[in-house]
Amino acid sequence: MMSERLQRFAAGRRLARRRRRGGLLALVGLLGAGACGDRSQTVLTVLAASSLTDAFGVLERRFEGEHPGTDVVMIHAGSQVLRVQLEHGAPGDVFASANAEHMQAVMAAGRVAQEHPFARGGLALVVPPDNPAGIESLEQLPRASRVVLGVPEVPVGRYTQALLEQADRYYNNHSGLQGGGLQGGSLQGGSFRAQVQERVVSLEPNVRLVLAKVELGEADAAIVYRSDVTSARAVTMIPIPASLDVAAEYHVGILVDSEHPHVARQWVELLGSSPGQAVLQEHGFVSLDDR
Repeated sequence: MMSERLQRFAAGRRLARRRRRGGLLALVGLLGAGACGDRSQTVLTVLAASSLTDAFGVLERRFEGEHPGTDVVMIHAGSQVLRVQLEHGAPGDVFASANAEHMQAVMAAGRVAQEHPFARGGLALVVPPDNPAGIESLEQLPRASRVVLGVPEVPVGRYTQALLEQADRYYNNHSGLQGGGLQGGSLQGGSFRAQVQERVVSLEPNVRLVLAKVELGEADAAIVYRSDVTSARAVTMIPIPASLDVAAEYHVGILVDSEHPHVARQWVELLGSSPGQAVLQEHGFVSLDDR
């Protein structure tokens, strides 16, 4: 016969299972209610890289104003996260990636048939307003005690690694790290890239989380897209030398199983239009024509 303690334990487990089941049913009900809401309204789902959040927010409001009855739903995450979701069948209408590689992977999975670039961006070094490490240029990045970068799997992380490789080659030949700052002479204490990597305290899965570490005072420096700094208030931007900067190219494609391909095409056309390009440029992106 089951002891009183075991009976209480078993009863507790049954109650917990019922609560979990009830929670799942409630969630399914909410999702179903959302999906079965106003059927006269067209819902356009856009999966876009995190760095497009602000610019696409402006374009979302413009598009909805010009297309009454259309609700644009934005899903922002790191391009690699969106890629995996799409590879596993996530529904949607448009995919906008921060690089060509993740777009090509989605095409290989049969989710997008055609794609094209629509904007370019560059990188920037950001520090807190009080700049505790006293960094005034990229070559002084090794002065930081706490550096935050994107993980190599996300576009900003890959672009950052390419930037560090280029800077490593240049500074190894032209400068030296002495006393916590770069001065003329040979490098002391290892290469530029190695010294930066030694100071990395966090690798984040998308650029917005990289930027947040600096905004919250949890990092002395980080590398993000210039377009992300336009909306940031609690950071100071330090430009990357043009000779070392890495161009990020953004690509967009319509999902082959989009429920609203005509509306999706109109969204893509907005990105390439003069008004769309103007919004992107206001948020730090560069027109593909400006090469």
